[in-house]
Amino acid sequence: MRQKICQIFVYFAIFVVLLVKEGYGQQILNKNETFYVKPGDTVVLPCKIKDVLKLTNDEGLSVAWSQGLHDGLISSDGDLQDESGRYEVVLEKDEYKLIILSVTAIDAKQYVCTSSSEDNMTYLYHTVIIGEPPVVSIIGEKDKTIVEGEEFVLECQVSGKPTPIVKWSYQNGPLPGVTIIGNKLQFKKAKKEFSGNYICSAKNNIGSSNITSKIMVVDSSEANEKVGDIEEPVKVYGMPEKHSIEFGKEMNLSCKYTAYPEATVEWTHNGRAINSLSKEVLTKIFAYQEGKYTYSVLNINSFHIANIGSYKCIVKNDRGNDSKVFNIVPVMPEVSIDVLCNTLHIETTFKGEVERVRLYWKTSISSNFDVLTIYKEDFEMTRQHSNGLTITIDLTDLGITRNSLIDFEVVLESSEYGDFKSSKSLQTYVFDEKNPGKLAASEEYKKCIGSDEPSSGERNNILFTPLCALLFVAFVRFM
Repeated sequence: MRQKICQIFVYFAIFVVLLVKEGYGQQILNKNETFYVKPGDTVVLPCKIKDVLKLTNDEGLSVAWSQGLHDGLISSDGDLQDESGRYEVVLEKDEYKLIILSVTAIDAKQYVCTSSSEDNMTYLYHTVIIGEPPVVSIIGEKDKTIVEGEEFVLECQVSGKPTPIVKWSYQNGPLPGVTIIGNKLQFKKAKKEFSGNYICSAKNNIGSSNITSKIMVVDSSEANEKVGDIEEPVKVYGMPEKHSIEFGKEMNLSCKYTAYPEATVEWTHNGRAINSLSKEVLTKIFAYQEGKYTYSVLNINSFHIANIGSYKCIVKNDRGNDSKVFNIVPVMPEVSIDVLCNTLHIETTFKGEVERVRLYWKTSISSNFDVLTIYKEDFEMTRQHSNGLTITIDLTDLGITRNSLIDFEVVLESSEYGDFKSSKSLQTYVFDEKNPGKLAASEEYKKCIGSDEPSSGERNNILFTPLCALLFVAFVRFM
């Protein structure tokens, strides 16, 4: 009996020790989020830290809200530092909230909640984006005529922030024998009973919108009746076009023409022929009729580096030919860098896979950069979010000169989409944690590495260690 009571006492004591230790932990409990808001909205950014109200009364512990990692301090503990009048902070038992009042375009940025003690620092990143309600349209003419038996794609073009969810519906009930591919309807073999009104609806948390397309499927004889007023044997409409496309996005090039007698269409890319059986990455060619006009559409499902260049639509029959050129250039992803506490933080709008990072660095007295290649397996963290990617890399053991001012640049490498360079270089320090020299007095070093004097939270932990030892000795003696 005595042994059992003793065991219960020891278990209870250990539980109390762990409970109190947990109370001094400063880990941020919630996750990074992206908030889409309308102009004029009020947004509340949460930062959940257990017993944060009690912890901020400890001189060795601190919480703060800022714009980014280094700039734009908004609040420190419960005190508002920003004087613009756009913010409020609320400090509750387990939560430290930043409230942005009447959001405008200048508030669309990243906000960082920092929880720090003299030996530990954790971060929470929230991103505020000014949302946009969905805008929908049908590529080409809204109402279309399709020849019976032909393959055809009806595409709904949608924009909005966040990316809207697209839904197709049919006026007379279920969609009749068509395939839904994202925001497209594919008619693999059009039938007359497919005629009717097709409704594309788009919705996000900012709003909703829809558009109706009237599709008429006719036989070939009806389609041929429409060519009577064609005056030229072949004519392609429109001037040369230039398009800027984001990597990974869908691309459609539409070539509008009239021809009599019937013409053939050939697409080329940088002078090389493309056809529907091409080995180009996810490339497809389809056509549809609108009155006397025919449209040939080149569809690339996911824009890659191999798709950059000049495309030409060539229409020809035995009476003549005409063509149109499309020049395609990529929208290069943005890449920004920051270094905090010997960790490189990379933010990019690129949403594909980064296989490697080339890190360029040099001291202020060097004329040439040294280059380090870091493979994705060695990234400290890679996080995908709605705006792109966040990558962090530990700089401690990469052989970079310590305690000197270093210039940094990075290049992200992707086998599918090419290389992307940081828009600006960064100048900062990589600390020698054990021998910082003169940098030991700097605020950044103190914030990152801390001092030798323990905080009150550490002092409590130090006291708990001998307490555990005494409890263990007492337990052994009772046994």
